[in-house]
Amino acid sequence: MLLAPVMTILGWSLSLLSVLMLIPCVFGLSDGEGGVASAFFASAIVTAFLGGGMIFASRMETTTLGRRETYLTAVLIWTVIPAFAALPFYLSGAVVDPIDAYFEAISGFTTNGASVIDNLSEQSRAILLWRSLVQWVGGFAIIIFVSALASAFGVPGNNPLNRAIAKSTRRRLSRRVRFAVVSILQIYTILTAICIVLLWFSGLSSFEALCYGFSTLSTGGFTVTNDGLELFENRFTETVLMFFMIIGAINFSLHWAFFNGDRKSYFNNPEYRYLLYVLILSSLAVFVVMNAETNMLPFQNMRYAFFNTVSALTTTGYMMPPISESGEFFWPVGVMFLLFFMMTIGGSTGSTSGGIKLMRIILLLKQGVAEIKRLSFPRAIVVLKYGETSITRENLLSAWGFFSLYCFSIIVVSLGLTLDGLNFQAALSLSIANLANAGAAVTSLMTGLGVEGADFVSYAALPLGSKILLCVTMLVGRLEFFAVLTVLNPALWHR
Repeated sequence: MLLAPVMTILGWSLSLLSVLMLIPCVFGLSDGEGGVASAFFASAIVTAFLGGGMIFASRMETTTLGRRETYLTAVLIWTVIPAFAALPFYLSGAVVDPIDAYFEAISGFTTNGASVIDNLSEQSRAILLWRSLVQWVGGFAIIIFVSALASAFGVPGNNPLNRAIAKSTRRRLSRRVRFAVVSILQIYTILTAICIVLLWFSGLSSFEALCYGFSTLSTGGFTVTNDGLELFENRFTETVLMFFMIIGAINFSLHWAFFNGDRKSYFNNPEYRYLLYVLILSSLAVFVVMNAETNMLPFQNMRYAFFNTVSALTTTGYMMPPISESGEFFWPVGVMFLLFFMMTIGGSTGSTSGGIKLMRIILLLKQGVAEIKRLSFPRAIVVLKYGETSITRENLLSAWGFFSLYCFSIIVVSLGLTLDGLNFQAALSLSIANLANAGAAVTSLMTGLGVEGADFVSYAALPLGSKILLCVTMLVGRLEFFAVLTVLNPALWHR
């Protein structure tokens, strides 16, 4: 076991995080909020000191990552980075409890979007920007790490790192990986900048556009107000949000290929086509249910159906609740069922979205169709393909293993939340949404506020045990089980 490369990567990650803390520090100073600026500056100093110490301690050691080191690095990044990202929340007084501060930070870094801050409108711009910035960094980090671990998951298809590494085969591997990371970061930054500019043109203030640009492409879902109604003041804003939520849910290898001259990269990829099919069919299904269960006009139903379906499938979590004739917000039961089902499916592999991922769902469906064919024609040889790639037995076992773990985890988390005092509807909703990293979608409206027995008011009001359990749920869902379970497997460390 080589700890030096793990310390090096973790040290550089903390050092970069400390640099990012200076951005909201400047906002705090410009707004005349010296206490908030001091909190960010102190956090940056502490983070930089520890990060620099790790880099210095491992400077003369080898930096080659093995399998064990890769898994350990992934788990440490997603547990340690949020601890330091939580410092500004706690030191500034935005969150008074350390567990709540960590909850807010890990929710941001995993792009989950659940928030324990109930008074967002009263928070400083520095705090609001930091929440969105942490989500943006987490979205980029998951693209890199899931891509790096993709071969170990046994899932067919391209990933951003492999596509970018292959671009420069004459360089050493370490330099090629560095080139790949920088290339993907450039594309990620360009897309974010376009999103911010379009949101600004749509009518949002420059600060709101900045925050929502970070939260949207990362499919994170943090808002700058508690209800987020500023997103739905005009149709152009909604359109921009939907477009970039979809962009964030697409495999970034396709974006990389498009920016590098392959203009047909999207339509040559089967997962991209499946994503469009699922979006269209799901939107129509939600539209039909809303027409049956609400008294709104068809045009209004289509607007609500399409936006909420895009937000759920991409696991972003922006939600536009329908309005009854009396002017109250409400959620039809059939619509909630469909939206939670979409969250469970999720977006594409190699994207910032969560969920099971479309590729795995397609693999399972293809195997199901093949089994039906074998029942009709026992001697038939059925060849399974995903696009131009043959589906192997290992691919199917990996997909089934992930699906089984995912379903089992929903049951375990729901049971844990129920034992901590929540009712079944709230526990099931929270477990599905947070495992899919779409925690921002769950509100008291969805869990029956005003109905007897409903006890979910907000994340801030959850018991301490439930918050800790949901933190673990976010981590496991974001790292797709295998990295966490592998690190916890004693056999890995006995090799």
